[in-house]
Amino acid sequence: MKNLSLQPRWTTLAVMAALWTTSLPSQAATFQRDENQFINIGTAFRASFSSIEDGAPNGKSRSKDFELEEARLYTNGKVHEYVSFELNVARNSADNKVEILDGHVGLELNHYVNVWLGRFLPPASRASASAPAYPPTFDFPLVEQAPNRFGGRDDGATLWGATADQKLKYQVGAFKGREGGSNQSDNLSYAGRLQYNFWDAEPGFYNLASYDGAKSILSVGGSYRFQKDGAGTLVNPGDYRYWNLDGRLEKAVAGGGVVGAEASYYDYNNDDTADITAPQGKGYFVLGSYTFPQKVGIGKIQPKVVYQDFDNETTNINTKRYDLGASYLINGSNVRIDTFYFKQSQDQGLADINGVKVLFHVAHFF
Repeated sequence: MKNLSLQPRWTTLAVMAALWTTSLPSQAATFQRDENQFINIGTAFRASFSSIEDGAPNGKSRSKDFELEEARLYTNGKVHEYVSFELNVARNSADNKVEILDGHVGLELNHYVNVWLGRFLPPASRASASAPAYPPTFDFPLVEQAPNRFGGRDDGATLWGATADQKLKYQVGAFKGREGGSNQSDNLSYAGRLQYNFWDAEPGFYNLASYDGAKSILSVGGSYRFQKDGAGTLVNPGDYRYWNLDGRLEKAVAGGGVVGAEASYYDYNNDDTADITAPQGKGYFVLGSYTFPQKVGIGKIQPKVVYQDFDNETTNINTKRYDLGASYLINGSNVRIDTFYFKQSQDQGLADINGVKVLFHVAHFF
């Protein structure tokens, strides 16, 4: 994957936007020629402050860290009635470079049959499909262990669609997965997902982490992934398998409050190859939340509790974590401030980690 140099690429995007707008009528500030040719522009970022007990370099004082966790620029739209596109860039925290996050074209014919080709999130759990920028938990779930490229993406193609009422959705695709190493035959990684909504439907390829009571959600889903020789090493290859089951409930109740709950179970198998980059194990998370109907200042308060457990059979380390705190919803879940306490414990004599974190989250399409 090539890194994008920051300044030239942002300049290019600005010039492209200027050229697009100057070629449109004056009322086209929404970057739209007609209903079949348009561009949407969005942004997302997560900035945080955390303090962890005994986390300072001296091993005795509390750490005090500011971090820009996510910074993204989104563009998507259509160039034809049946042809869509998406091109998103993001800061990679591993090297502080701006890289392509998503880049795909789509043949979107109807509710039943659509095809995407390029780079995007493979079919996986509901939490993964909500994307790392919008986790249902405070932080992205630690039990999400499936190996992927930057931002959970991979290069490939998928066939997806839904029934006429869009309550039963399917996704099935083939992706690069692991290249080289154990995969000397260049086998593809295959992934699929089924989801059913008993109450309101969730149209489209992705789900939202929360609808803030605008929809009544009772969803169950499951995903499966397989790649021959997708785990292990050159001298000790093994097949990689992953499956999960998940569910979400979200409902506005009398008085205007919103009740939310979500759970997901994961099973990872690396063919007993001791591959720590694609660990074998089982895990789950559960969460519950309630959004108070009254506004306090400019937002609403949403207490939330999250519990996670991951049993890593490759390293023989069991990790448990719970988070307890509240979100301050300024514009629903898309613009919020999270404040929470977390405690993470591991066996094998490893020290517990506990601390507090404040996270400012923005995700918005203009």
